[in-house]
Amino acid sequence: MDHAADGTPDPEDLARWALHCYCPNAIRTPHQVVRDGNNGQVLYAARHGALTKHLNISDTQLSELLEFRLLERDGEKVRTAFPVLGSREITSLRTALRRLATPLVDAVEKPVQDIAVELQRRGIDHSLYAMVFGYALDLLLWHQLRAGDAVPDTELTAERRWWNGAFWALYPPRLGGSGTNFYRFAADLTLVTVWSDSTLNRLHTMASTPGLAEAMQDQDVTSVTDSQGHRWRVRFDDGRPAIPLVGMNDVLDALAAAVARPVSVFLLSHDIEEAHRAIASDDRGVATVIVAHELIWEITEQLIARGVCTRAPQGEDLTGLLFLLANRSS
Repeated sequence: MDHAADGTPDPEDLARWALHCYCPNAIRTPHQVVRDGNNGQVLYAARHGALTKHLNISDTQLSELLEFRLLERDGEKVRTAFPVLGSREITSLRTALRRLATPLVDAVEKPVQDIAVELQRRGIDHSLYAMVFGYALDLLLWHQLRAGDAVPDTELTAERRWWNGAFWALYPPRLGGSGTNFYRFAADLTLVTVWSDSTLNRLHTMASTPGLAEAMQDQDVTSVTDSQGHRWRVRFDDGRPAIPLVGMNDVLDALAAAVARPVSVFLLSHDIEEAHRAIASDDRGVATVIVAHELIWEITEQLIARGVCTRAPQGEDLTGLLFLLANRSS
């Protein structure tokens, strides 16, 4: 059994691990399936392969785990079908990435500073974290990696009708990690929220506010109030937007692409092999997704430590965790 740095053993239940999915087109992600009943314990026990008769599992459970591609079957034997990175593997990976990220931080520091200057010019410097992590590293980077055929296909198929892409479990979780959620407002506009565990529910409540899409596009509306009574500023009193709009091929897009580009080049190069060796996956694309997630968190933390990027907004005003994405066909 592996142990975390504080001596705590890895939980023998994957429901207690950090679960991540790169599956933007999913109808239903695997997270809740892992957490149902004793599925997390079954999946932990089967990570190196196990006979079904040795697992405390019903036929119904087995069918669901196979349907969600969380288990793969070979006769009477099953094996957990996604990477499980315990303390030993994740410590090795994070140690390697801490060193490998430093020259990348050097490379992106100038465009990050330029983003800060541009946001300050627009009066929305509260959006720096969202633009650097959420837009450059957790959106444009994935576009660049998909263009290089470096990550798995995420389109749903008849065989993969719930989710497609990559799913993995890791322990211990990375403290302060962020992610992005997308809320399609219209054919040409998407609201993006940059969430953490502490802000996820509030951001989802805000994004679900009736009439929000119309308010965002109404020049006379300065704020909206969600169902929990929280007020969200969408525009300043002089009519200027309080939330960045990206995807318009303007200076913000160019600067964000300049942040993402050296990171994607690195992930597509042989320099990443050391990090790949820490991941037990025969699927190169899945391994790249896992490395990329850990790498963008590491880069962001190093930028914050240098004072180049702000931390994610917390507290009452979370407007800085939002941005609007124009869906352009060309």
